[in-house]
Amino acid sequence: MVRGREVRRAPAPSDDVEADRGALLRGTAIISVGYAVGASLQSAWIYSALVPGWADVDLWRRLAANGLAVAGLLVALSLLRVHRTPGAAAVTARVLTAAVVMSLLRVGVQVALGVHPADDRLALTTEAVTGALVGVIASAVGVGAMVSRRRMRRAARAAEREAVSVELALEALQDEEIRVRRQVAEGLHGTVQQRLLLIDARLATAHERASQALPDVAEDIAWARAELAASRERDVRQLSRLLYPERLELGLVPAVRALLGRLPATIATRLQVGDELRELDDPAGEGLTTAERLLAARVVEEAITNALKNGPPSLVQVALHVEDDVLTVRVTNDGRRFEPAGPRDPESGTSRLDQRLRLAHGSLRVLPREPSGAVVEATLPLGKLQADVVTPRAG
Repeated sequence: MVRGREVRRAPAPSDDVEADRGALLRGTAIISVGYAVGASLQSAWIYSALVPGWADVDLWRRLAANGLAVAGLLVALSLLRVHRTPGAAAVTARVLTAAVVMSLLRVGVQVALGVHPADDRLALTTEAVTGALVGVIASAVGVGAMVSRRRMRRAARAAEREAVSVELALEALQDEEIRVRRQVAEGLHGTVQQRLLLIDARLATAHERASQALPDVAEDIAWARAELAASRERDVRQLSRLLYPERLELGLVPAVRALLGRLPATIATRLQVGDELRELDDPAGEGLTTAERLLAARVVEEAITNALKNGPPSLVQVALHVEDDVLTVRVTNDGRRFEPAGPRDPESGTSRLDQRLRLAHGSLRVLPREPSGAVVEATLPLGKLQADVVTPRAG
């Protein structure tokens, strides 16, 4: 099973155009439809009582005339491609044209349906001017909604580009850190140890020569050789493992087994691995990245180190699971009960590890265990950094 990486694709330009068109027409329709209904009710129920002959005009005719006028306005805005027009002057000219279309259509339909007689110039002029004004106002609201949507889209994409840049920078830093860690660890394990072995060989020769004639010098040389061997085993190898855990190239599970294998024989260990993690933990595949394996191994290492510091436990249990593309690392020990002593020291290994996990959108918790011991639980979303990012176009 290969875990799929999250991929962001830039929206097609046609999607932006349709979104602008929809915002324009929706904003215009809200205002113009409200006017159409309100004007029809006002004419039928108020003015019909004051103006002779208006009571004979049905409400539906007024609604039909105003409704067709609104539809004409929306069609005109769409056909005139106001949503694609650059420049405020050009947009204003096309909005005015659409408002005139609405006005003329409204008057023509009113005459056709008998709302007003064709020779009633005053009423028709009033309806025409009113319709044009409403068309301009409604279209202006629609243009405002369209412009507002564009600004929101640009702001969202700018924030998205910034987030992607941060994630890519973090990924690059992690790759560089892994490269340097591996290089230094290999240098310690190879070059430095080889030099120490050569020095030990020369000291062995000197010890043989001095053992007969200069016993005191021979004793000092023997002490130096013992210290050198202890330093080579304790310091050089330990630093090498701290920089780059042993067997990490083989996978997270082998690296954790190696960490547990270094514990004293008096401490029992138990490792539980979920099936999905076993499938992902294949260095030859596209499952866990080296950065993810290194961070998870650091959690186990830090939890074991703290367990040994706070009182030797008799049992250390490690559970590794993946669910919904989130790796969970849980380390439990039955040593001295963990008692939070207040705010965590920002310079401690646990605090630094917590900061690293937060940068990777993960978390770290240290909790007391009943009846004794502690529980260290870390979560790490897998594939959070984008492997294939297409930067959205500002639009």
